[in-house]
Parts: sequence; structure tokens; C-alpha cells
Amino acid sequence: MDLIRKREVAAPPPAADPREFVMSDGSVDRMGDMIEPEGWRLDRFRRNPVALFNHNPDFPIGTWRDVAVKKGRLTGRLDLMEPVSYRLKELHAAVEAGVLRAVSVGFHSDSFEPRGKSGGIRFTEAELVECSLVSVPANPNALAVAKALGLSRETQGLIFGAHAFDEDRPRIRASTGELAAGDDRKPGNRAMQYSERIEAAQKEVVGLQEQLAGLPDAEDVARVTDLTAKIGEVKAKIFAWVSAEQALGNEAAPITVPKERTTIYTPSEPLPVSAPKAWAQPKRKETPAEEHLLRHFAATAVGYIRRQPVEAALAELYGSYGDYEATRGVVEWRTRAATAPATTTTAGWAAELAVTGQGAFVDLIMAGSIYQPVSSRGFSVTLGRYGQISMPTRATTPTIAGSFVAEGAPIPVRQAAFTTVTIGLKKMAVITSYTRELAEHSTPEIEALLRRLIVDDTGVAVDSVFIDANAVSAIRPAGIRNGVAAITATTGGGFTALVGDIKALVGALAAVNALRNPVWIMNPVQAIAISLTQNNGGDFPFQAEINGNRMMGYPVVVSSTVPAGMVILINADDLMVVAGDTPRFDVSDQATLHFEDTSPLQLTTGAQGSAVAATPTRSMFQTDSLALRMVLPMNWAMLRTGSVAWTQGVTW
Repeated sequence: MDLIRKREVAAPPPAADPREFVMSDGSVDRMGDMIEPEGWRLDRFRRNPVALFNHNPDFPIGTWRDVAVKKGRLTGRLDLMEPVSYRLKELHAAVEAGVLRAVSVGFHSDSFEPRGKSGGIRFTEAELVECSLVSVPANPNALAVAKALGLSRETQGLIFGAHAFDEDRPRIRASTGELAAGDDRKPGNRAMQYSERIEAAQKEVVGLQEQLAGLPDAEDVARVTDLTAKIGEVKAKIFAWVSAEQALGNEAAPITVPKERTTIYTPSEPLPVSAPKAWAQPKRKETPAEEHLLRHFAATAVGYIRRQPVEAALAELYGSYGDYEATRGVVEWRTRAATAPATTTTAGWAAELAVTGQGAFVDLIMAGSIYQPVSSRGFSVTLGRYGQISMPTRATTPTIAGSFVAEGAPIPVRQAAFTTVTIGLKKMAVITSYTRELAEHSTPEIEALLRRLIVDDTGVAVDSVFIDANAVSAIRPAGIRNGVAAITATTGGGFTALVGDIKALVGALAAVNALRNPVWIMNPVQAIAISLTQNNGGDFPFQAEINGNRMMGYPVVVSSTVPAGMVILINADDLMVVAGDTPRFDVSDQATLHFEDTSPLQLTTGAQGSAVAATPTRSMFQTDSLALRMVLPMNWAMLRTGSVAWTQGVTW
């Protein structure tokens, strides 16, 4: 079956992270179709969980993480790419502000059936191929938020289509100073063309010139300065857009100015100078020498970029200007002077231009996650308003199994045994800080970068605690190997040792009927060793399966957090986790912190009047700095003993 796309506009609770999305929730869509949540196949998608925008394969925006079916909903967290471009930075802002909340899944399915009289299709199994962040029809509130964020018109058009421009059409000033009628152009789903921008800007310049000419008080220096600066800004935009239009090989359509002025001009011609002038305004002077110099510098830069002579670039950029020869003369004068080549070491000439660039951020190769894929298969509980929950579970022994009895013989009376596992709320947390100057001028953006690093590093820390053998304490849960003795590894190496270890681990869980949902956990070295192990006939019996992250039909979680030589087998059905293990980030510029990375103290300890101050401390407010705090609520516990088996020092 071809790729099928379905849009889901479901959203998590209001207090949830804006990057958490409900990809599919089993509800009936507008086409009458539905996808069974338990029928999602995610293994292939997890290997390459790329996130697209509007299903465009040429527009990747990040990756999906923690994709799993929980409580009848397919959910995932969108990790956006670092904002290396202005468009990606704006998408970051739109997602964080809740403007973009819809996703659309693309999937393959060969298992489906009609939904009966109600129509539509019920997909009983579906393989997730991709999931895209998608735009939604504009709604006034979302559009208002987008505008308040300062999103460009192009990005607003990308998200909302034509609706983004309906209430934001450009208006120009008439000669009287009041707003003229709105432009009748309908840009549709495209951004404004450069020719349209040039046209609007030229008209804006005319209006500003008229205001400057008609000032009733020529002594109002502040107003004169303001209008002059605005005219200069708009002219600079026109220059940039004309250059872009020429670079694209386009020529803007001629533009006719208002009726009282009959001059017709194009972007390649000077602005009209026939606007009415006040009696006290001096006649407009010819282009000053400074402007010719600026044209010379621009032509030199363009010539360098295009690898063409300066004369050719000058003619292409300014050949149609009436004062082109004057500009050319200035260029000749400048180029005939005795000069020295610009170098990165010549102070006062070009050394100041050779700034230090910041290369693209290089991620460390992080260990693959253990906790997320294992916990997603476990038993999830929500604490709600409770501080802790006691979960009753059955003890392994005694049993109340029936027995064969003779006719008329007494039937045995047996009793079962139950115990409880109590689980409460624990958390991981960390704080880091940075100056406001770094927050405002860093590339990539320091806060987004630190958030990602915190999540990555915390993931490794969680995995290390999850698989260790330490007991539960007041601040941390017990590792899954706590109280479980290691199974002695089979000696001799090779295929015989591998099979021996597999049999021993599976046998340990089988002995307590704990093979309902087993999961292997191992180091990448062991996964590769399994793939390369041959039997006596020279075959690789486990290669195809282990390359698909499965062994003996059980899923395999591979992570470098697992010590080399260690293999763990856990029955995920006996793992209880507290739901809501999503990091919460807060930023403060008011906090005072004890800068200690191992054993931080309260800022003051002891009785009042004899307190001991923690040191060193730092006030975020006093130093104009920011503190970024991450709090990750989480906890887990094994419901019964015997559900974990492990070995170490394997010889294969």
C-alpha cells in the first residue's frame, strides 16, 4: 500500500511541554478512518526518526524522541534542530509559543478492514514511516501570537498560508499624510516578490520626502533628523532588493507614481525628484562623492563574489544610472592610487575585518538510551494528588495450583501470598548559568544548546542508575540489578559460550514465569559479537535478527552505558514506572546560587544568628546573569523478584 498520511490535531494537557505531541490517539478522523494504537510498529522509524515540516523531504526540522504508545496514544517529543538559520529560529519560537501544535503521520499498512456502516477504514496494524509538523488554518489568536513574536511575513505565510496576510496588507501614505487604501494584491501562499517590495518601498520614500518637504517648522531638528534617517533606511532596502532582483535575472515592472507626478520609473532608475517642495527647501543636490564611493565598494564586493572585474560589476549594477560616468570616474581614481593588498595582519587596513568565526557546534556521541525503550514497555502509574502509591503484587511462592485427586479423596486447601511495592516521587535536577550578553548574542543560541546538553547528559546519568545494583534510598530508586546475583558466564568463547549464556539468562526468567515481555540490554560490543559469531557449519545464525535489534524474538536495547561484557535480560511487564518523566525547564534572573557541582549547601545553615554561609555564591540579578534549571520527576521499581537476570565477563 502507498504511503498514507493522517493529520492529528490532538494536544497534551496545557501544562505539558510544547514539544510533546500526540501523533495519533486512535480517534476517528475527518475521513472516517482510525488507527488502532496498539497496532503501531515503530522499530524502523526509531532508527531514523527524522521530523519534517509539511511532509517536505527537503525541509527537515529535527528528530522525534521517546516515540511510544502510552495510554492508548502514540506520543513523541520533537527535538528541533539548532536554529542555524533564521527560518529555523522562527519555527523554534512558533513551537514554544504553541502556534504550531499539529502533526501528521505517514505510514504503511496492509492490515485494515472496513468500519462497517459508519464508513471509513480501521487500520489494525500500521508501520510509522514519518511524522511531520504541519501548518493549520489560521486562527486569529495563533496569528496574533505569531505577529507578536516578530515572525517574518515569509514564515507567517509558511505556517498560515494566505490568511497570514489578509489583515496585514501594506498601506502607503498619500500626499496629504493620511493612510491611503490598502493594496489590492493577493499574495496567496507566496512571499512578496522583490519587485513588489521595491514598489512599496519607493512609494514609501516618496511619502517620506513629501512629509520632509512639507514640515511647517524647519527648525524642528528632531523631526527632520527622524525623517531623513527613515528615508535612508528605506533607500538601503531598495538597493538590496534591486541587487537581489538583478541577481535573479528578473526585471521589475515599471511603476507609475501618483497622478500629480507623471514620471515613470523602474527599480534600476533613480527615485523621482519631482515631488513638490516647500519654498524654504533648497534644490536637491547632485549625488555626492560619498555615494559614488559606496557604489565603488559595493561593485568591488560583488565583483569578488562573482569572480568578475570591478568594471563589469559596476556596469551591471549602476549602468542605467544617469551619473554612472561620475561613479566610474571615482572608481578609476580610487583604483589608480598606490595601495597595499588587504591582509589579515595589517592593522588599520584589514586586520579588523578578519573576525573569529564560530564553527558549527559538534555534538558528542552520546550513549543510546536504555531507560526510555525499556520503561515504555513497562507498567506505568500516575501519582495524581497522592504522594506515593502502594501496588499489590503476588509473591512467587506459594502457589494455589490445583492437583489431581482420587475419587472421594480430600481436596488440598492452599493459600497464595501477596506483597506490596510502594513507589513515590523522586527527581533528578541540575542548574547551570550564563550571562545575559551570551544569551543575546550566542550562535547557536546558548539556552537551546544547554537544554539539549542537559537532556543528553541526564539521559546517560539515568541509564547508569537504572542498571546499577544499588539499593533504594530516600533520594533515588533501586537499580534493576539490586539484590540479583550474577549468573556465571559460560567459558570457552565462540558459538557454544553464546548459546550457553542465552540459555542461562532465559532459563532464569522462565523459572519464575517472567517471560511475558522480556528485553535484552547490552553493550554495542556484545551486539556486534553476536552478529559475527559463527556456528560449527560456518553460518551466522543470529546476524539477521540482531541487526534488526532482536534476539530470540525479544527486543534488544543497545547502549554504551552498559559495561562491556555485561548482558541483562529484564521482564518489562514487571517494571513499574511513574508517568510524567518529562524534564521541566525554568529560567531565572533573580536567583542566588551556591556554585558547587557535587554537594551544594543551603545558602545559610544553622540557627538564626549563627548561620554558616555557603561559598562561593553568585546573584543572578547583581551580575546580570541567567540561571537555567532542569527538574526531571521520575521513579521506578520492580514489581516482583526474579524478573531480572544478568551476567558479566562473557567470553564471546
